[in-house]
Amino acid sequence: MHIPWLTDFVIFAQQNGAPVAGQAAEEAPQGEGGFGMFVPLIGIFLIFWFLIIRPQSKQRKERDIKIKAARKGDNVVTIGGVYGKIVKETELDVVLEVDKHSKTRIQFQRTAIQDVINSAAAQEDSESREESDVEAESGSEADVPPMIGPE
Repeated sequence: MHIPWLTDFVIFAQQNGAPVAGQAAEEAPQGEGGFGMFVPLIGIFLIFWFLIIRPQSKQRKERDIKIKAARKGDNVVTIGGVYGKIVKETELDVVLEVDKHSKTRIQFQRTAIQDVINSAAAQEDSESREESDVEAESGSEADVPPMIGPE
């Protein structure tokens, strides 16, 4: 019994499919090479780096500098949301006064400080600026240029 469609299928499969025993396999044609497909991935990584990783590392460095500079008298907030004033400090720990009336104090690690709200040094700087602004305003009226235009 002869099945013509089965014979045709076997011949077709041998022509386009796996090599017949004894024949060497032909190499598949190569594209641009391996580097061509990595260019978009490298581009995506660079965009990710400049938009996310780099700004976040800058913010972390600024935060670390701010926390290391925190001194006695500074108002801070912890990562748990506790607000307080530094009343005692060591290299690794700080003691925060969280309630002025009851003198409640809690000890935290410095790494638990999330942000320095206002530092004592910044308050002194702002007070000295306000004083210099008041002194400058109390100067003579001759220093002020005349207004030009309709009043």
